[in-house]
Amino acid sequence: MASKSGKGRNAKGISNTRKKAAAQSSAVKKLITVLTVILIILLIVAIIVISVKGLWGEVIDYIKNLINGDETPSGEKPPIPAGTAKLEGDILEMRVLDIGQGDCILLIFPDGQIMVMDIGSENGTTSPWNVINGALTDLEITTIDYLFLTHTDYDHIREAKKLIENYEIKNFYFPKGVTGTTSAWKNAYEAAQKETYVENGVTKKSVYNENVGTYEISGENWIMKCYTYDEKDYPTKTDATSKNAVSPVCLLEYADKTIVLTGDSNYTNEEYLLAKGYFDNVDADVLKVAHHGSTTSTSEEFLNKVDCEYAIISTNGKSYGHPTPELLDRLDKYTDLSPDDDYNGFAQVYRTDQDGTITVQIDEKGVMNIIADENAEKNTTTGTPYVEGEEINEANVVAIVFTKRDAFGWAQFIA
Repeated sequence: MASKSGKGRNAKGISNTRKKAAAQSSAVKKLITVLTVILIILLIVAIIVISVKGLWGEVIDYIKNLINGDETPSGEKPPIPAGTAKLEGDILEMRVLDIGQGDCILLIFPDGQIMVMDIGSENGTTSPWNVINGALTDLEITTIDYLFLTHTDYDHIREAKKLIENYEIKNFYFPKGVTGTTSAWKNAYEAAQKETYVENGVTKKSVYNENVGTYEISGENWIMKCYTYDEKDYPTKTDATSKNAVSPVCLLEYADKTIVLTGDSNYTNEEYLLAKGYFDNVDADVLKVAHHGSTTSTSEEFLNKVDCEYAIISTNGKSYGHPTPELLDRLDKYTDLSPDDDYNGFAQVYRTDQDGTITVQIDEKGVMNIIADENAEKNTTTGTPYVEGEEINEANVVAIVFTKRDAFGWAQFIA
């Protein structure tokens, strides 16, 4: 009898153990199911966020790097871009960023000062934020010396408020407030009025300037001369033509080279500024073409006055028909009114929709590189192109793409 009772208890124990195991197995399955559902939800959310913020390019690049490894081994500097020259001494760099239909230009001056000129893209398209923020982060920039907005159109000011919130801005150059009516403009204007920055442990109020008349922004060995309407003539209407017309035309000069910056200038203000004689005796080099290549900008008379050899158009190549066939034909057929020692006409026309971000570098001897991020065949230089494998012996030979800002200013590195 004892033996039977023991067997019964043993069988009951085995049954209970099996039930517990089954219960545990069921619990594990439920947990796995819950975790799977959560992961699927997170994946869906991630896909939505990546799509909305336009981050697929960054994701693809990251995956490529994981598969192929980092193209540039740790501790080494990237190679000098094909078709460009070694640069010497202090360097000015302008990046016309590829942000679609809009303008966003990053200027790195030879004395280490930083300017962001416009920061916008068309409504309904990818925000330029990741592009400009990525560029500033790569250069370890936390303070921007100048935020310059040419006019109040959304495709030029879209992320101005966000830039102010995320970086310290020392100086603002904005159009007169009466020309802006959108919430994007009002938010940027109000944020600029409240902005402060810290310098040597002291909090200072940022300086707010209005783009009116003629004025200059300058640093060590560089100067930007800006021209727009005088106070008495400044447009007060808010129609599209008037808003574009307040865009200053600026001549950025360094080492005997000149870059012409135009915003969305049009025939209206071009005629006004030409009549003032502001561009008489100008012999410029690079033209940031106005208004994304609109027909109503960049007149032949204006081209004759500024006399550039290279043109850069910031556009997505789709919206509003920009750049227009008429404008492209005008650039193609343009020849110098008075032929000089420079190229007669335009040696090259760059477009961000076809060539990606366009970078202009000028060294202290006036050697200029123009780099097309997505079209190396259009890279060009006014110097002697660097030959791959050639040894660099000069201690002061640098490429600005390898510079980083540190606590003591800009540190230049040999390529």
